[in-house]
Amino acid sequence: MDETKQQEQELEEIEDDKKGFIEWVKEHKSQLALIGVSGAALIAMVFGLKNKDSLTKLWMSLKDEIEKGKPLSAKWLEKADLKELEDVRDSVQKAYLNQELSLETRSHMWDLLPKLDNAIGKKKWAGKPYGFPVKSEHGWHLPSD
Repeated sequence: MDETKQQEQELEEIEDDKKGFIEWVKEHKSQLALIGVSGAALIAMVFGLKNKDSLTKLWMSLKDEIEKGKPLSAKWLEKADLKELEDVRDSVQKAYLNQELSLETRSHMWDLLPKLDNAIGKKKWAGKPYGFPVKSEHGWHLPSD
């Protein structure tokens, strides 16, 4: 009998401890939240200081992607330089000619080629006057001399 009373007393003490802990947490919840936020901020600050170089590189690459746009997007086609456009066009054409790729992928490459050609043409002809076709005595687009 003593054992059952002891067990009941221990259970009551455990229940009282639980209730006391819950009350303490409710009373100090704002302080606990502040400690949690401060701890997370401290960990983030230590992580940031330790990996400053890699975070700087990541930030710069994100900044470049935002400025230029995603590759092959309309914004990227406008912002990319001529060399980059020609390199991408060559790789897209090689992918189109690769018969190991699926037909769906190759048709997507086929659709990209005119977009790249137009962007390259705009870059190459920027600032130059439009040349209307002219027939000379030697034929179309041939010099007269």
